[in-house]
Amino acid sequence: MIENYDDFLEGHVAQLIDLHMREVSWKYDYASVEGGKNKHWHVLAGHDMKECRENGYDFVEPIWDTIDRKFEGHLNLLRVYFNAHTHGIEPHTHLDDGDITMIYYPRMDWDVDYGGGTMVQEKDSHPTYLQYIGNRLIAFTANLPHQGQPVSRECYKLRTVIVFKTEWKDKEKRKWWDNLDGKLDMNKVKIVKD
Repeated sequence: MIENYDDFLEGHVAQLIDLHMREVSWKYDYASVEGGKNKHWHVLAGHDMKECRENGYDFVEPIWDTIDRKFEGHLNLLRVYFNAHTHGIEPHTHLDDGDITMIYYPRMDWDVDYGGGTMVQEKDSHPTYLQYIGNRLIAFTANLPHQGQPVSRECYKLRTVIVFKTEWKDKEKRKWWDNLDGKLDMNKVKIVKD
């Protein structure tokens, strides 16, 4: 599964989140894979909304509330964190834990010529490039290989993202999902709502 949702939040809420992200105190030296040489900036916001609020990152709550509504309350939040990189920093291709990874692009002033989107690879398919567009949420199956894409040398801005790691609440659905092991062609799956 690979999906994207443009204009995910109301404009004024997206602007506020963008402003808050510009005030984050970043920590460098994080690798997306154990022992990886390529590092980037990273901040753990929290493992649930209560911890995010306690850590001073309450501005992520409108994003989670909208995710929760869009996925009809079927997901548990495992953690929220922020990643960032600039020109010259290329994160590793990696797989995530959990069931669904969601990445919110907060920079409202991002120019598509800067690059910096996310590449996601489904089995037996061409990679999907999800362009960085402010106020866009992307969602994909967590165990798909993916990578934050390089930023143009013409860009002097920090490419920031807010990541939500989630799992299905329904353990049977989760067990089914975990046992697929690439046996399901996600390009042919249709989600049916009754």
